[in-house]
Amino acid sequence: MDNESKVKILKNKLQILITIIFLAFVIWWITFQHIVTKQGLVTQWFSGTYGVMAFLGSIVGLVASKKWGGYKTVVGKALLFFSLGLLAQEAGQLILAYYVDVSKIQIPYPSWGDVAYFGSTLFYICGGFFLTKAVGVKYALKSGKYKAFAVLLPIILLSASYWVFLHHHQYDWHRPITVFFDLGYPLGDAIYISLALLAYFLSRKLLGGIMRIGMLILIIALVAQYAADWTFLYQSNRGTWLSGGYDDLFYLIAYFIMTTALIKLLSVYKGLQGKPQVKSGENNDPAESEA
Repeated sequence: MDNESKVKILKNKLQILITIIFLAFVIWWITFQHIVTKQGLVTQWFSGTYGVMAFLGSIVGLVASKKWGGYKTVVGKALLFFSLGLLAQEAGQLILAYYVDVSKIQIPYPSWGDVAYFGSTLFYICGGFFLTKAVGVKYALKSGKYKAFAVLLPIILLSASYWVFLHHHQYDWHRPITVFFDLGYPLGDAIYISLALLAYFLSRKLLGGIMRIGMLILIIALVAQYAADWTFLYQSNRGTWLSGGYDDLFYLIAYFIMTTALIKLLSVYKGLQGKPQVKSGENNDPAESEA
């Protein structure tokens, strides 16, 4: 059996396993939606366990990061930080489960869970930054059109995030930590989405474009994460958040898509083994050491 066939089998097995787990959680979520407002044990158990998807995704990402060279390479660093972001998401889930199941209190905002969740945002920003380095942003930005794109894209997304979500928001300046998270969540999310989009558009020639699919899935995952964060923030500020509600489903979907992207990027590396590198200009090796 050749290397390409082995890669395809491994990728399919991983994807099938992750998809089965995802669908099992979705079916479970559907079964209790008619009683979700009663907030029984079933909703608490769901909220406390579906984060296993993020945990599994982080394992896949750590393996992929190691294969790409770990902290010695830019792609390895990018995958490492995305994996740490998923781990931070799982930490946030467990902290919220502690509030509900052990302390028996309504989840405060902000809480220690928000520290973990915002840590995830910072990790994703780092991951997006190293993705742009991996695709040779310093070379691409020598072009005027790419330089304009790199400047305008973050401005557009940050402005849109502000006007859609923060323009009429009432800030409680007596609670500076709350204000910090109110601003930090949407603006941080807009930053990592901007970086990921920039990396995607710059990767069209990278290794013949074979990383584009994985990066596109990654962008979709980050957008799903953005939607989940904002749903949580909106509901928490208004006291309408429910354990096992739609927000939990949005997070589950985001974790699943992110895990799928990491599986794809892992398979890309394995598929490159034994193949000649495809020239793509000055930066044709995404796993090239920064040294």
